[in-house]
Amino acid sequence: MALKYIEEYRDGSLARDLVKKIQSVSKKDLRLMEVCGTHTTSIFRHGIRSVLPQGITLLSGPGCPVCVTAQKDIDAFVEFARVKNVIVTTFGDLMKVPGSSSTLTKEKACGADVRIVYSVFDAVNIARENKDKEVVFCGVGFETTIPTIAAGILMGIQGKLDNFSIYSANKLTPPALAALMETDGVEIDGFILPGHVSVITGTNAYRDTFEKYDIPSVIAGFEPIDILKAVLLLIQQNEAGKPALENAYPRAVSDQGNVKAKQIMNQIFEVCNASWRGIGEIPSSGMELKKEYQKFDAAIKFEMDMPDTPEPKGCACGEILMGLKTPEECPLYKKKCTPMNPVGPCMVSSEGACAAFYRYS
Repeated sequence: MALKYIEEYRDGSLARDLVKKIQSVSKKDLRLMEVCGTHTTSIFRHGIRSVLPQGITLLSGPGCPVCVTAQKDIDAFVEFARVKNVIVTTFGDLMKVPGSSSTLTKEKACGADVRIVYSVFDAVNIARENKDKEVVFCGVGFETTIPTIAAGILMGIQGKLDNFSIYSANKLTPPALAALMETDGVEIDGFILPGHVSVITGTNAYRDTFEKYDIPSVIAGFEPIDILKAVLLLIQQNEAGKPALENAYPRAVSDQGNVKAKQIMNQIFEVCNASWRGIGEIPSSGMELKKEYQKFDAAIKFEMDMPDTPEPKGCACGEILMGLKTPEECPLYKKKCTPMNPVGPCMVSSEGACAAFYRYS
């Protein structure tokens, strides 16, 4: 399918042809997981679930960075906001995520200096303009975001900014896929792999996971044609009994990925264990600052070592992120937990499964 313009990836006739082909080849009941939260939103926005065969179930995975941020990390962000002369800089999705006792929105309403930024570079500029205050950036993201945070550290070094630091709650995608495959009760027949992340990591980042678990996997873009093509490929692999790792997003993703971005990321950060909301600790799934850059580590600078705290009672975000439940199966969904009064992060983030279900379902 040689498409050139973005409009073609939304072409109704092409979509109908793909749907007909999906319906003709689909015989087995399959559970396919879209790993990325942007895929979840796009699937709902374009009504893709409604045109698939009844036996094809799409599951939302742990690809929303805000949703997988551990409760203790959210508590740390709130605690930074309570420190005198500290400016907390954050992406907007984090503002309403409930910590154990508060949210960044509530702390801001109480007088804390919490500012929404669009990138870490905004935080660096705020630090440059406020030399009399400490600026902390809440580092939440996957491989798409981590290289930019690394570049922000380099900017801080170049600008000799002693008042700038980050709290790293960054995560890596492939280890999470492996953790899902090792979790009892998780039933997945194929992965729709994230497009944005794969632009940075490249196809090769998934080869070890694919070769170990031999599960159908397709990297996809975010337009309707992209997603339908990925679903078709996964169905064909399952029906033929021939799992493969395929790149259905070649206009943006290569085997090697963005080599320069990965070099910058690995220059500043090193792999560490990380806690994922609802999943627990996953070995080698996080990124922390290397020793030579730890003066930019807000957790060390402010001695911020938060204890593990339980997630809100009744919240099923963790099970939803692993494909064990859908949002409608959470006892709090649309009752105690709504976009205006969220209990868990899946209802807060624009990429969260609960938010997508609430808005579109």
